[in-house]
Amino acid sequence: MNQISEHFSAELTGSLFAIGSRRSFAGGEHVFFEGDQATFLPIILAGKIKMVRHPEPGKEIIIGMFQAGEIFAIPPAMDGKRFPATAVAIENSSLLMVPRNEFLALMESSSEFSSLVLNRMCGILRDRAVTVQIMASPSAEQRIATVLLRLTGEINGNETKKITHRRQDIAEMAGLSLETTIRTIRKLADKGFLKIIGGRIFVETAEHLRTLVR
Repeated sequence: MNQISEHFSAELTGSLFAIGSRRSFAGGEHVFFEGDQATFLPIILAGKIKMVRHPEPGKEIIIGMFQAGEIFAIPPAMDGKRFPATAVAIENSSLLMVPRNEFLALMESSSEFSSLVLNRMCGILRDRAVTVQIMASPSAEQRIATVLLRLTGEINGNETKKITHRRQDIAEMAGLSLETTIRTIRKLADKGFLKIIGGRIFVETAEHLRTLVR
């Protein structure tokens, strides 16, 4: 239970494990497909999951990435309709699948759980707004800058943020090819907007990146 106990109280954690079933997924394995009926609420116990859409054959766009302790796919689990995107394990992952009827009942009986779900819903809405902004950006630099700002979050003082996501992940979040993404990241590094050390991306300040998306 300790995978999510740091995010939820001991009582809520116990309730979730009592009503949910645990499932493991290998990296690259699908958790569910776009169009599947939403009969459960997924909670990540360990690993990472991405939500993707395929606007055209061979092209994948990441619309959300989630890690241990996070709940995702909340709207379809609430209304019982179909999943609007496909969920794929980025790495070996463990999920707790909470049946929809049990999920709704716990929402009514637990103020902690209902508050947590509503807060997460707000986060999902903000993420979707950023995704729309990314796709509407006309240039590769603007798209990559918006993705990096999304991944770094707030940067305080002399803090330096390390981007742990792969170039492929960034490309799929930006709706760009891998080649264009690699070229654009190098260009931003040459301009001093970020640093590349040992193949990893480091962002020391968000101000330079924000000038590209204003």
